[in-house]
Amino acid sequence: MAMGTPAGPSPGGRHKKRLMADINVTPMVDVMLVLLVIFMITAPVIKQIEGLSVDLPQLAGQPAQTIVTEDARTIVIGQDGTIGRPGPKGSDAPYGSMTALADDVKLYREDCEKQKKTPVVVIAGDREARWERIMQVWNIVRNSGVSQISFQVESGQRTAP
Repeated sequence: MAMGTPAGPSPGGRHKKRLMADINVTPMVDVMLVLLVIFMITAPVIKQIEGLSVDLPQLAGQPAQTIVTEDARTIVIGQDGTIGRPGPKGSDAPYGSMTALADDVKLYREDCEKQKKTPVVVIAGDREARWERIMQVWNIVRNSGVSQISFQVESGQRTAP
Protein backbone atom coordinates (compact mmCIF):
# COMPACT_ATOMS: atom_id res chain seq x y z
CA MET A 1 0.00 0.00 0.00
CA ALA A 2 1.22 3.43 -0.82
CA MET A 3 1.49 6.15 1.73
CA GLY A 4 0.32 8.90 -0.55
CA THR A 5 -1.22 8.71 -3.99
CA PRO A 6 -1.27 11.46 -6.47
CA ALA A 7 -4.57 13.06 -7.05
CA GLY A 8 -5.96 13.09 -10.53
CA PRO A 9 -4.99 15.78 -12.94
CA SER A 10 -5.98 19.21 -11.83
CA PRO A 11 -8.12 21.39 -14.03
CA GLY A 12 -5.01 23.22 -15.14
CA GLY A 13 -3.35 20.03 -16.30
CA ARG A 14 -0.86 19.88 -13.48
CA HIS A 15 -0.59 16.99 -11.04
CA LYS A 16 -0.70 17.84 -7.34
CA LYS A 17 0.32 15.42 -4.64
CA ARG A 18 -1.92 15.28 -1.66
CA LEU A 19 -0.29 14.47 1.69
CA MET A 20 -1.87 11.79 3.80
CA ALA A 21 -1.83 12.21 7.56
CA ASP A 22 -1.58 8.53 8.46
CA ILE A 23 0.58 7.15 11.25
CA ASN A 24 2.44 3.95 10.54
CA VAL A 25 1.60 1.72 13.52
CA THR A 26 3.51 -1.32 12.32
CA PRO A 27 6.72 -0.52 14.27
CA MET A 28 4.70 0.13 17.42
CA VAL A 29 2.87 -3.19 17.07
CA ASP A 30 6.19 -4.97 16.51
CA VAL A 31 7.65 -3.48 19.69
CA MET A 32 4.55 -4.40 21.71
CA LEU A 33 4.63 -7.99 20.47
CA VAL A 34 8.31 -8.31 21.38
CA LEU A 35 7.61 -6.95 24.87
CA LEU A 36 4.68 -9.34 25.25
CA VAL A 37 6.86 -12.31 24.33
CA ILE A 38 9.57 -11.17 26.77
CA PHE A 39 7.08 -10.89 29.63
CA MET A 40 5.50 -14.24 28.78
CA ILE A 41 8.89 -15.93 28.95
CA THR A 42 10.23 -14.20 32.07
CA ALA A 43 7.10 -14.39 34.26
CA PRO A 44 7.25 -18.17 34.88
CA VAL A 45 11.01 -17.99 35.41
CA ILE A 46 10.59 -15.36 38.13
CA LYS A 47 8.08 -17.58 39.94
CA GLN A 48 10.61 -20.44 40.08
CA ILE A 49 13.36 -18.44 41.78
CA GLU A 50 13.83 -19.75 45.32
CA GLY A 51 15.80 -16.74 46.57
CA LEU A 52 12.91 -14.29 46.66
CA SER A 53 12.01 -13.52 50.25
CA VAL A 54 8.74 -11.94 51.28
CA ASP A 55 8.17 -10.33 54.65
CA LEU A 56 4.64 -11.23 55.58
CA PRO A 57 2.69 -8.75 57.71
CA GLN A 58 2.61 -9.47 61.40
CA LEU A 59 -0.15 -8.74 63.83
CA ALA A 60 1.04 -5.78 65.87
CA GLY A 61 -0.64 -3.05 67.83
CA GLN A 62 -4.24 -4.19 67.67
CA PRO A 63 -5.48 -7.23 69.57
CA ALA A 64 -6.32 -10.20 67.40
CA GLN A 65 -9.93 -10.73 66.43
CA THR A 66 -11.00 -13.84 68.26
CA ILE A 67 -13.53 -16.43 67.25
CA VAL A 68 -15.22 -19.09 69.31
CA THR A 69 -13.11 -22.20 68.78
CA GLU A 70 -14.93 -24.70 70.97
CA ASP A 71 -16.69 -26.18 67.92
CA ALA A 72 -14.01 -25.22 65.39
CA ARG A 73 -11.85 -27.78 63.64
CA THR A 74 -8.16 -26.95 64.12
CA ILE A 75 -5.62 -28.06 61.53
CA VAL A 76 -1.95 -27.86 62.52
CA ILE A 77 0.84 -27.46 59.97
CA GLY A 78 4.26 -28.33 61.32
CA GLN A 79 7.61 -26.81 60.44
CA ASP A 80 8.42 -29.75 58.15
CA GLY A 81 5.06 -29.47 56.35
CA THR A 82 3.25 -32.28 58.16
CA ILE A 83 -0.46 -31.69 58.55
CA GLY A 84 -2.30 -32.93 61.59
CA ARG A 85 -5.23 -32.44 63.89
CA PRO A 86 -4.72 -31.88 67.59
CA GLY A 87 -5.79 -34.88 69.59
CA PRO A 88 -6.37 -35.39 73.28
CA LYS A 89 -3.54 -34.46 75.65
CA GLY A 90 -1.59 -32.64 72.93
CA SER A 91 -1.03 -35.64 70.69
CA ASP A 92 -1.44 -34.70 67.05
CA ALA A 93 -3.03 -37.15 64.64
CA PRO A 94 -1.28 -36.65 61.29
CA TYR A 95 -3.20 -36.94 58.04
CA GLY A 96 -1.81 -39.55 55.68
CA SER A 97 -2.52 -37.49 52.58
CA MET A 98 -4.25 -34.38 51.31
CA THR A 99 -7.21 -36.57 50.33
CA ALA A 100 -7.57 -37.69 53.95
CA LEU A 101 -7.60 -34.04 55.01
CA ALA A 102 -10.28 -33.20 52.43
CA ASP A 103 -12.42 -36.16 53.50
CA ASP A 104 -12.11 -35.20 57.17
CA VAL A 105 -13.10 -31.59 56.49
CA LYS A 106 -16.10 -32.72 54.40
CA LEU A 107 -17.25 -35.02 57.23
CA TYR A 108 -16.85 -32.14 59.70
CA ARG A 109 -18.91 -29.85 57.44
CA GLU A 110 -21.66 -32.47 57.08
CA ASP A 111 -21.77 -32.98 60.87
CA CYS A 112 -22.09 -29.23 61.38
CA GLU A 113 -24.91 -29.04 58.83
CA LYS A 114 -26.79 -31.83 60.65
CA GLN A 115 -26.41 -29.92 63.93
CA LYS A 116 -27.33 -26.65 62.16
CA LYS A 117 -24.04 -25.01 63.08
CA THR A 118 -21.65 -23.01 60.94
CA PRO A 119 -18.45 -24.97 60.25
CA VAL A 120 -15.33 -23.07 61.29
CA VAL A 121 -11.78 -24.22 60.54
CA VAL A 122 -8.72 -22.73 62.25
CA ILE A 123 -5.38 -23.21 60.50
CA ALA A 124 -2.44 -23.06 62.90
CA GLY A 125 0.73 -22.94 60.84
CA ASP A 126 4.20 -23.04 62.31
CA ARG A 127 6.17 -19.83 61.90
CA GLU A 128 8.78 -21.70 59.84
CA ALA A 129 6.27 -23.64 57.71
CA ARG A 130 6.30 -23.02 53.97
CA TRP A 131 3.66 -20.58 52.83
CA GLU A 132 2.88 -22.89 49.91
CA ARG A 133 1.81 -25.67 52.29
CA ILE A 134 -0.43 -23.33 54.27
CA MET A 135 -2.13 -22.18 51.06
CA GLN A 136 -2.61 -25.79 49.94
CA VAL A 137 -4.42 -26.55 53.20
CA TRP A 138 -6.49 -23.38 52.88
CA ASN A 139 -7.53 -24.35 49.33
CA ILE A 140 -8.52 -27.86 50.42
CA VAL A 141 -10.64 -26.50 53.26
CA ARG A 142 -12.28 -23.92 51.00
CA ASN A 143 -12.96 -26.49 48.26
CA SER A 144 -14.51 -28.81 50.85
CA GLY A 145 -17.30 -26.29 51.33
CA VAL A 146 -16.16 -24.46 54.46
CA SER A 147 -16.34 -20.69 54.12
CA GLN A 148 -15.36 -19.70 57.68
CA ILE A 149 -11.57 -20.15 57.70
CA SER A 150 -9.31 -18.48 60.22
CA PHE A 151 -5.57 -18.39 60.84
CA GLN A 152 -4.19 -18.69 64.32
CA VAL A 153 -1.67 -15.94 65.10
CA GLU A 154 0.12 -14.57 68.10
CA SER A 155 -1.15 -11.19 69.17
CA GLY A 156 1.21 -8.36 69.98
CA GLN A 157 4.68 -7.63 68.66
CA ARG A 158 7.01 -10.45 67.88
CA THR A 159 10.17 -10.45 69.96
CA ALA A 160 13.54 -11.30 68.54
CA PRO A 161 14.86 -14.75 69.52
